[in-house]
Amino acid sequence: MAQQKKNIARLVLQGISIIGILCGFAFFSSAIVMIFWFPRDNLTQLCILLIMSVWMVILGAFMLYPSYKMLRGRSFGVIKSISALLALMSFSLIEPFNEVLTTSVTGEMSIVTKSIVNFASFLLFVLFSVLVYKVSVKLLERLKEAAYGHKNISGTQNSTDKQ
Repeated sequence: MAQQKKNIARLVLQGISIIGILCGFAFFSSAIVMIFWFPRDNLTQLCILLIMSVWMVILGAFMLYPSYKMLRGRSFGVIKSISALLALMSFSLIEPFNEVLTTSVTGEMSIVTKSIVNFASFLLFVLFSVLVYKVSVKLLERLKEAAYGHKNISGTQNSTDKQ
């Protein structure tokens, strides 16, 4: 039974690393698409898209290689990257509700009160994203311990099992 739980935990970690690899490929492909859509007439938009495409390439490399190493069971440094990606995704999913909430609450208030409510709701959603990051890091660390034992596995230590 314990071996079955270890195998399930390893499969879940491998699935998470495959998601990281797919995100890395998505970042690379987004950067390539942005390169082909550069506006030729506006220098400001050209610089912004160039910076965004370089940022996407960096994010792709940041997700792709550590995820591959985690898939092979050699490194677990991508756990924090995946957790940060989850936190950013949760923040981007909740942000549209922030606009709806603040516009409905601050209907006929003064500008100072509106700005305070907007800032407070933004801080609340940032706090929620930090909470998602902390919880996902803790859960992924426990999953790593379940898959590879209770010994301390560093971020780059080789696993003892070969699959």
